[in-house]
Amino acid sequence: MKLTYKQTERKPENSFLVKQDRRPCLDHDWHFHKEVELIYFIKSSGTRYIGNSIGTFSEGDLYMIGSNVPHLFKNDKANPLLTVEADSVDLIVIKFDPEFLGKQFLGLSESRNLQLLFENAEKGLQFPKSVSKLVHNIMVELTESKGLRSVIGLLNVLEVLSTTTTLTSLCSEVVVSSYTNKEKERMARIISFLTDNFDKKIELEEVAAIAYMTPNAFCRYFKKRTRKSFTQYLNEIRLRNACKLLIEGELQVATICYQSGFNTITNFNRQFKSLMNVTPSEYIDRYASSTIN
Repeated sequence: MKLTYKQTERKPENSFLVKQDRRPCLDHDWHFHKEVELIYFIKSSGTRYIGNSIGTFSEGDLYMIGSNVPHLFKNDKANPLLTVEADSVDLIVIKFDPEFLGKQFLGLSESRNLQLLFENAEKGLQFPKSVSKLVHNIMVELTESKGLRSVIGLLNVLEVLSTTTTLTSLCSEVVVSSYTNKEKERMARIISFLTDNFDKKIELEEVAAIAYMTPNAFCRYFKKRTRKSFTQYLNEIRLRNACKLLIEGELQVATICYQSGFNTITNFNRQFKSLMNVTPSEYIDRYASSTIN
């Protein structure tokens, strides 16, 4: 999978793009674009890759992704026995140039929080669901708004986000300046391979060959770019999938272990507790109690 540069979808006469999209699944492409992007998941869940960060996304999640930061949102693997609904994914996307109101506007003292928000977005930002609830109605209304009303609506969203103190930076470094185009394409090949094959046995030599490196050189490169060892990164992908299967409650823990790419239940339990701080059984119990409460 080659890193894709996406041209602007915005019409020349508009200052930004906003759309609500309902579809069976998300596009699986590692891409970047010059616009800052807000993406709000009304419905969907899966794994997200933003720069050198990996994690899960779910209903109610709201992200801001800075200009030229590579990213990918991938749905959970569908159960082949189930029919995929036409609207399995429901999201709102807003894309805009951070200077869409002019450089002078961002230089105003009243816009200081907004300028900081755009700077922090270069690491990828996730907002708590309490914040996404605050902007939910505004973002839905934006999909139908026209003219000056739409600009005011976007500013209302950005005002809420720029004054939020509980947002989370996702990347350990500013990805825009640390990745060359060649490196982005190389990481795209690696991530594509891992996300498509995490449930199988993966040899270090196999992944290193995809990156056109020796195993030792690949390990150094991967650790420098992601701040994680190759094994740690792969285990996180596998464990995110295991968490999803545990929550669904349709499979035994041992089955989930092997379907997530682990070859022994002992190693699975050890790795799960290391990342989640609880055992798989405790994770199921905590989820069950939280849904009851």
